[in-house]
Amino acid sequence: MATSNQSNTTSSGKFPLDNLTYNLVTVLYEKSKGLEAYDKYIKDAQGDQEISRLFQEIRQQDEQHIHQLQQHLGRLIGQQSGKSAGAGSGSGTTR
Repeated sequence: MATSNQSNTTSSGKFPLDNLTYNLVTVLYEKSKGLEAYDKYIKDAQGDQEISRLFQEIRQQDEQHIHQLQQHLGRLIGQQSGKSAGAGSGSGTTR
């Protein structure tokens, strides 16, 4: 139900983030929380080098994904800021 409310408010323009930006923020948040969990898992796996290395590898991949998500989020926010600035000023429009 929350998803349909979100979609409705997004399509009517009342929700301040578009779906794509919201999705990036959500995944970024969840992956960041996951890094904390992996730190605990790595500590718990100290007796088993193979599993510890596996958790470290997965954690590193998630860190790379977080970096990519940040880059794309910055790009989307920059595009949205540019649209807002351009729409409000009425100048700078090229055809």
